[in-house]
Formats: sequence, C-alpha cells, structure tokens
Amino acid sequence: MAKDFSCCQYHLSRNRAKNSGRGLTIETVYTLAPGESVGCSVTTGTKVRVVNPKGHQVVDLWAFVESDPTEYLSMAHNRTAHYTTRFQAGHVLVSNRFKKLLRFIEDTTDGFHDSFHAACSAQSYAHFGSDQQYPNCEDNLQKALHDAGIAFQITPPPWNLFEKSFVDEDGLIHDGSTSAKAGDYVELNAECDLFMVFSACRSTIGNIQGGDPAGAQILLKQHDTATAAC
Repeated sequence: MAKDFSCCQYHLSRNRAKNSGRGLTIETVYTLAPGESVGCSVTTGTKVRVVNPKGHQVVDLWAFVESDPTEYLSMAHNRTAHYTTRFQAGHVLVSNRFKKLLRFIEDTTDGFHDSFHAACSAQSYAHFGSDQQYPNCEDNLQKALHDAGIAFQITPPPWNLFEKSFVDEDGLIHDGSTSAKAGDYVELNAECDLFMVFSACRSTIGNIQGGDPAGAQILLKQHDTATAAC
C-alpha cells in the first residue's frame, strides 16, 4: 500500500510555481546548513539538483520507492549493475531489486561521489576516536523516515555525493578532501515516485570536507502532471 509521504523539513524552504506553456512547473528549494537534512516525496519526472553553494560539502543521499519502501537505492547493486565504483552522467541508478530509480543527468564536478562508506553516526564517531557529538546522517535519515511514517530497521549505505574516495591497487580505500567547488552540482531525474532524503554531512573525521563543511541546496523541479511509472 502506498504511503502518504508528506515533506519532512528541518530548515528553510522556498516554493515557486512557473507556467512554461506546457503546464505548471513547481520549483522547490531547500537550504541545508551542515548537519541539517530534508526528506520529501519526489514524483516521476522530477529533476533533482544537489548543489554545493560554497564547496566543501558532502551530501548523503537515499531514495526509497514510494509504494514499497523496502525497495531502495542500493550502492552494492549499482556497482554490480554498472561494474564501476564511480557512477557517471548517463548511468541509471537502480534499487536493491535492480529497478530503475534515478537517471544521472549532469555532473559539474570531477566525478568523485563515494559509494563505499556508511553514513556517519554516533557509533562511527566513537569508532574513530572522536568525542565530538553533533547531528549525524544516520540519525537524520531515521528521523526523516519516522516523520514520514516509514518503519525501517536498517540504514542503507548512502550515496555520498561530492565525497572523494578511491581504491588503490592493494584494495585499500582512500579518502581525500572533496574537490567540489562553489556552485558545483549533480542533477538527477526521478524514474518513478520516490521518497528521498538528503543530509548535509557535519562530520570532519578524515578531512573529507576540507575541515569546513559549508551547507548545501536541494532544488526540485517537477510538472504537476507527473505520474508514477514503477
């Protein structure tokens, strides 16, 4: 049974309606400070742009099929589907059941978007010896799901947009500081109705954000005539 996914927001949002001559287009902008997140319904055909306004910001992304949240964007299944650790514009990202969820349209960065790491959490901070406790991406996901009425016991590994990681010839994973510059973005197209969660990572462990996470923006552009295809 499809759930009623109302938007769960913890930050400033802005909505704007435009008539392009082909029907009404709704544009929604969410501004996230480091540590903030948003979860919201995204209808089929919606353009989803994740922007690094100032650079130096990793954004954890999750996507769940609206009609059945046990089906979700899976990093392992995408590495299998595309035989790569770095997804690129032109790829269609799939679920844990290999259904098409998100079409990767455009990427203005150098192409590093981590698919290995788990979301940061209170437990991961402790594991790496940090005594700092600040908003983390795992808690942000679970709150967004709870607020949307979704019972989910696990935290799927996110797609860590703008996070720079790579595997060397010995199989070791290395992290570098994100090379995303001010204004860089990734744009996706929703291939079916989804519930998506975006978390502006606050973590400074490993210097993945150059020690200075600076926030993100999420831009959604959708036509009011969009219909589900799943």
